[in-house]
Amino acid sequence: MKRATTWRCLVRMGNPLGAVLLGGALGLFEGPLLHAQTDRDLDQVSVRSPHVGLVFGSLAPQGDWAARYGFFGEVGMTAGLKTESNGYLYVKATSLSGADVNEPGLLSDLTTEQGHIIDNEGDVAQITVTGRGAQFGLGIGKIFPTANSNPNSGWMVKVGAGSLHHNVHFLYTENRISPLEGERVKGYDRMRWGVYGEVWAGYWLMSNDQRINAFAGVSAAVAKTFALRSINFDTLEPNAPEVWDGWMGFEAGWIFHIYKRAAKEFWY
Repeated sequence: MKRATTWRCLVRMGNPLGAVLLGGALGLFEGPLLHAQTDRDLDQVSVRSPHVGLVFGSLAPQGDWAARYGFFGEVGMTAGLKTESNGYLYVKATSLSGADVNEPGLLSDLTTEQGHIIDNEGDVAQITVTGRGAQFGLGIGKIFPTANSNPNSGWMVKVGAGSLHHNVHFLYTENRISPLEGERVKGYDRMRWGVYGEVWAGYWLMSNDQRINAFAGVSAAVAKTFALRSINFDTLEPNAPEVWDGWMGFEAGWIFHIYKRAAKEFWY
């Protein structure tokens, strides 16, 4: 009997926590014989499927969060396990970015009467202000095959929980602006951290020919966040110690399955 070479995958990405997530998942799910496709007929039988995937989407803040931020874009990674009984376990790490910011008094102590901010060289600074953040979570779910789907596809419901943080980000590429550098930027960035609970509903697809493996759905969540900055330098006012944030979102992803291929026997 001959054995196949172990399949390995090395991933590099800008989010180091996402890379750790993916690396840990591969180490957890890796067996002696791995393959991107299974020899089993997905149209006839439900299979066990460890996997990793790319996640993208958007979310609309609700509650107090909505008064200060617009829509966020979302991108990240996930790792999960679909069981033969169509149960589902997952972990995920995603980055949030691109939100419009409406923070009262933001940078007011650095702004001139004409509404400009002056950089270290005495020039009018060009600053882009956006909302950023990240989610790290885990959860469970269930896939419900339909009359028209194979046993591995269908409507999916997930519930999860994890950590959330968000803050104001300042981007400027011309000259330096000392008050927005190093530790001093903490007096302006409104950083908050907390925990969230989330419900997700959508569709999970594993095509019969194994070429399309994806999911898409909508989510609703609530989070309790805590101020990580005691006072804002621009308004000289404290941040609210605790607030309830929430969001409605759309999330989709592309999945890469990691199947265990049956060993082949050779008779002599």
